[in-house]
Amino acid sequence: MSVFNIHNNQSYATEHATFINSRMHSTRIHKIIDQMISFCRDIGLWHGEDRPTLSHLRLKSFCCIYYLLFPISFVIGSITSETVDDGIFLAETAIISTVLDIKIWMLLWNQKQIMGLLNRICVFTIRNDEDFAFFNVKVEKFIKFAIVFACATIAGVLGCIVFPFVGNEKSLILDIAFPLDWRNSEIGFWMAYIFFVTGLVLTLPAMAFSVLIWYLLLHCSLRYNVLGSEISNMGRATGNVKLLEKERQAIFKRNIVALIDAHLHLRRLIDELESFLSKLFLLQFATSGLCICSSIYCLAFDIGDNIVERIIHVYLLFYNIADLFMITYFGNEIMLSSSRLTYSLFKCDWIGQPQWTKKCIIIFVEYLKQSHEILIGKLYPLTLETFTRILNSSYSLFNILKNFKK
Repeated sequence: MSVFNIHNNQSYATEHATFINSRMHSTRIHKIIDQMISFCRDIGLWHGEDRPTLSHLRLKSFCCIYYLLFPISFVIGSITSETVDDGIFLAETAIISTVLDIKIWMLLWNQKQIMGLLNRICVFTIRNDEDFAFFNVKVEKFIKFAIVFACATIAGVLGCIVFPFVGNEKSLILDIAFPLDWRNSEIGFWMAYIFFVTGLVLTLPAMAFSVLIWYLLLHCSLRYNVLGSEISNMGRATGNVKLLEKERQAIFKRNIVALIDAHLHLRRLIDELESFLSKLFLLQFATSGLCICSSIYCLAFDIGDNIVERIIHVYLLFYNIADLFMITYFGNEIMLSSSRLTYSLFKCDWIGQPQWTKKCIIIFVEYLKQSHEILIGKLYPLTLETFTRILNSSYSLFNILKNFKK
């Protein structure tokens, strides 16, 4: 073996000892998310690696068109309702179902883009054992919450399905508009019931898409945390490897260039995710306040004839707040974790570096001073401050309705 090869091998070993640590950890898409994706493919909502077949396209088109009848039925029912309270409840349900219809459309027709975002955001390498453990803890906590959310959703759907058979008279939980007289006709009732149940089943993929959105935003914030840890550990030797000063400086230079590229790559990924979800988030900002207000109104004035209806009101309030809180919370985490990168850069071993490297650090610091804030509609930041503003507007609107009620 030549002296040149020996020197290259030693340099490679010392670089990995100082920056990459003893071993690498590769993340992957969580098995629960993988199971959700596999289920969508098994039932035909998503296709495989090849192009969608004609049957796939027909099923997707049918689901989108069919579920569109759901909010239309609620809107007409709200207009023709006999009481204002029932009209408010049906209007809230129409708004929620409209947002869910858009989520179904996005889930069915953007499979390639969704899978591309999942693979590029959620699959990456973590160099530090502590960072990998931190990452796994955060992801597992999220998965536990997602399972609770899924169980609550399934329980709510089952409650709506069982409701017509609770009591002496058959009646749907919502006074929906239907071409047939389902209140006085047995055939009309069963046709309206089938329409209502199939619409409820179609809401489950939309709920699953909400979980996918939260999962992507979570990984964006975690990747900023991991990047901050790598920046703070830059230039610090691990193990008992002894380095010459020139070797240490050369390794630090390569590391900072690599981390600058990693930071730019992560910003591009988050910008792509923001572009994909911006219109959906803007719609949620515009409608969440109305839906939360309506749910509080229904609970405050006890709009409901039995315990099942009250449980549905509680679930709708939980869903509206949870969906809005999750996207604003993770958006807030992305902003906070990106703002901490400047402090992480100050923690690295930058003292004693040559002038060129210090200039790179100064420029990088100035660039990192601007935290990564996701803007929805170029106006509304995806932060917890926006969440509190929407809740305040919901409370103000509730006071108006309360005064109107009196």
